[in-house]
Parts: sequence; C-alpha cells; structure tokens
Amino acid sequence: MHGHSFAPHGEDDAGLLPVSIAISIVAVLLAFVSLFGHRAHTRSILAQNRLNDAWVHYQAAALSQTSHDMLLDLLSSAQLGDAANAGKVRTKYQQKMEQAGRDQNEMERRASALEAEVEHRETAADRFDLADVFLEAAVVFISITLLTRRWLYSGIGVAFALVGLIIAATGLFVS
Repeated sequence: MHGHSFAPHGEDDAGLLPVSIAISIVAVLLAFVSLFGHRAHTRSILAQNRLNDAWVHYQAAALSQTSHDMLLDLLSSAQLGDAANAGKVRTKYQQKMEQAGRDQNEMERRASALEAEVEHRETAADRFDLADVFLEAAVVFISITLLTRRWLYSGIGVAFALVGLIIAATGLFVS
C-alpha cells in the first residue's frame, strides 16, 4: 500500500503559493501590530502611574492645608502670652494656606490632564488589540484556503487583514 499525502502535488500546489505568501505577510503585520499594542499598554500603565502620583500629591496637600487650618483655629481661640508672635505665626500659616490652595488648583488641573492622557492611551491600546484580533482571524481564514482549496476563504482573510490594518492605523494616529 502506497502512502497518500493529504494534498495533491502538481499545478494546484503552485497556485497556492500566493496564499502561503499572504499568510506570511499577514503574520508579519500581526507581529508589528502586537508590538505596537504592547507599547501602547505600557504607555497607558505609565500614564496611570503618573495620574495616581498626582492625586496622592493632591491629597497630601489637602491634608496639609487642613492641618494649617486647624492650627489657625487653635491660635484664634487660645489665650497666648505673646500676642505679637502669635499674630506672626497666624499670618505665616494663612499665607501657607493661600499658597496651598493655589497649588492644589494647579495639581487638580494637572491630574485632570493626566486623566485625559490615560484615556487617550487606553483608547490606542484597545485599537491595537482589536486590530490584532482581525489580523489573527485573517491568518486563520487565509490558512483555510490551503486546506480547502477554496479561494473564498482567502478573500475573507484579506478583508479581515485590511480591516485590521485600518484599525491599527487609527491606533497609530491616536497614540
């Protein structure tokens, strides 16, 4: 009994060479899109860390301002032997509170800008992830052509690849 190969040899195999090349090209594109996706996720995480740091700094400043406010209340209600010195201390902490208020407004503005950056970076990462899925599906569909010898699957695969590339391009413009 002679061994029988899965696919017939001959002219049909030569016609499938473009399919094999298409699979290779889409696989390389998939690798690049995956790389861009990983980098977009890393940038998103770094931006999220900066955002967290900004809000921690904001909260520390708010706590400091509350402490200064409590000290001023205490100075206002306490009977102090050195009223002139108490006045200087009160003035010093009132100035600190005013500066802290201005600083907090700036910190809040920066944190809000960082929130927008995080959202922007996550949108880019999501687009690369979606493009990745389309390119993976393209490889599968184009590969089915090798098994079935039906060119319809290659067409579907190429369509998936094009959609994936368009989505990846939007990820590049967003990031």
